[in-house]
Amino acid sequence: MSCAVILVNWNGADDTLACLRSLGLGEPVADAAEPPLQLIVVDNGSTDGSLPRLVAAIEALGVVPARLTRAEAVAGPLPAAPVWLVDAGENLGFAAGCNAGLRLAQAAGCETTCFLNNDTVVERDALPHLVGRLLADSRCFATLPMITVHGTDRIWNCGGEVWPVGLRRYHLAGRPRQEGSRRGEIRCSFFTGCCFVVRTAEFVARGGFSERFFFGEEDFELGLWMRGHGLHAVCVTAAVVQHKVSASFGRASGPRAAARAFIYYLNRFIHMRLRLGPGRWRLWLAAYLPYLALVLWRSGAVPLRELPAFVSRLLARAGSMDGVARADFEAVMAGRW
Repeated sequence: MSCAVILVNWNGADDTLACLRSLGLGEPVADAAEPPLQLIVVDNGSTDGSLPRLVAAIEALGVVPARLTRAEAVAGPLPAAPVWLVDAGENLGFAAGCNAGLRLAQAAGCETTCFLNNDTVVERDALPHLVGRLLADSRCFATLPMITVHGTDRIWNCGGEVWPVGLRRYHLAGRPRQEGSRRGEIRCSFFTGCCFVVRTAEFVARGGFSERFFFGEEDFELGLWMRGHGLHAVCVTAAVVQHKVSASFGRASGPRAAARAFIYYLNRFIHMRLRLGPGRWRLWLAAYLPYLALVLWRSGAVPLRELPAFVSRLLARAGSMDGVARADFEAVMAGRW
């Protein structure tokens, strides 16, 4: 039973290639019991020559990839190749890029799909652990690994919990890796899009990721959807994936901490307004804004003297928008709030 592994690349060919190699690309299959992998890389309109660089690097490993345009990926037929490189032709955003890969996984008949950040390194046997645990339990919606900070022995997260009030908490964040290993499995109501495995048909039926937000919030929206449908996920700490934390967002936004914070909370405020409705949203704001001001002040993302203007702009935008499109994201990153 095959498993599709979907990576979205945007100007990150070196990271993407390292991730593919950690999945065993170019190596002989050591264990015939492992699920065969269909690797799908969706290139989101890279401007650094990522696609030809990936083609050359993959061929150097002795593997012949298939390069597809977005139209060819939709129309088919799909070529027989261990790696499909999909040229999206533009920056679709993380959620839409993943969904493009999901449609290919469905067309290929893959029973399970793993969504994986391209700036990760997958440790040996992680995917078999995740796929096996998922298929063994029909009540489990998704499985995820213990995610560590690349190059350290510290845990980034083991999933977490999400609450309808707009907050979330990570399990074991910052703790030593050994502590996570001792915990075994951890039940979760939230996980990031960094790495998780789902049954392909179930995620397609749910509609994949929400594309309302160009970058970010899709994991939070999914967690609240799971909670509302009585579903859960399981973190399998025997499976480990190392994450080069924030590499993707850093490429998208650069060093502008205030702009990144603005996008993050604009996503959250719009999402909660649409979820709660106008009246309850105003009540939510009354409780959430003091928390927001404290977080921004403590993080140093927004100087104290600029907080009132920051919040004012945030509320004005969040009250009139139904999503954050690519143009909105790029305007904020360019300083046009």
